[in-house]
Order: sequence, then C-alpha cells, then structure tokens
Amino acid sequence: MPIQTLLTSTGLVLLMELGDKTMLTTICLSAQYRRPGLVLLATMIALATSSVIAVIVGYILSTTLPIEIITYVSGILFIGLGIYTLARANSEVPDTCDNPGTLFGMFSLVLLSELGDKSQITILALAAQSTFAIMVFVGSIIAFFIVNSLGAIAGDRVAARIPLRIVKRVVGLVFILFGALIVLGIL
Repeated sequence: MPIQTLLTSTGLVLLMELGDKTMLTTICLSAQYRRPGLVLLATMIALATSSVIAVIVGYILSTTLPIEIITYVSGILFIGLGIYTLARANSEVPDTCDNPGTLFGMFSLVLLSELGDKSQITILALAAQSTFAIMVFVGSIIAFFIVNSLGAIAGDRVAARIPLRIVKRVVGLVFILFGALIVLGIL
C-alpha cells in the first residue's frame, strides 16, 4: 500500500528528527546567516541527497567505506566550522549566503552528519522492506521539510532577539560540542 508506506516513513522520520542534530544544525545556521530560506534549501538538498543514498546505494556505501571514517569526517567538519564561527564572532555584520562556498559548506555539513545517521538507516530499512521505495523517499522528504522549516524559522527568530556576536559564539560552541560528541561516538 503506497499511502501506508508514505505515512509510515513520514511519521518515523519526523519523530526521529525532532530535536535531532540536523534540526539543531538548521536552527544554528539560520541564526548565524539570517537567511532561513537559503538555509532550508541547502539543508533540504543535503537531506534529499542523503535519502537517495539510503534508498538506492546505502548498502554499497556501507560495504565500501567504513562508517567510522564518515563519522570522523563529519565530527571534524563540525569542529572546524565551530572554530571558524568563533573566530568571526566579534563581527556584528551578519554572514551572508551570497558565496556559493557558504551554501556548499551548509550542504556538506548536513550531508556528512546524516550519512549513517539513524534516520538514514531507517530510510534504508524501510526501502529494503517495501515495494514502494519512492514513497519511502517522498515520506522522508516531507518529514525533513517539516522539521527543518521549524528549525530555520526558530533560528531566524532567535537571532532577531539576541545580539549577533552572542549568536555566533553560541553557534560556534554548539558546533564544536557536536563535533566532539560525534568523534567520540556519543552522538
């Protein structure tokens, strides 16, 4: 039943992603860049890419590249972005998303953090069990869109009320914390 597959994947991914590091990353990026639409776009492209990988070639990735390597690269990327953000924290000028490298950075951060994540593994498992893999993909994208839209809006609203230098410091520290927890295998 295609509709049951759609609803199951939407519900499971939605519940898994509420409060997950991807949602928190979206909140932080939106607060930092003050461009929730562009942050949401970069996040959704990364999550769609991650979901395609899960549905189509997730099992190949897991047999050819150890998940530990992907995890460490993701953690190091978070730490690097946190240090970079802290280094620029004293500026009251909002960072812009006009640079294609910034959008690629957001995309890469979210994509690498999702590879091997519990939601990607769930999507892979649902697709493997279902004859309607496309509905698993569509359901996961719907869930990701709902959760990350909330995150992008929340980040922009928080940044509107708090001085930018404080937002950048908090975002930098959160990214460093995420990176450390990922490298240590806690997150």
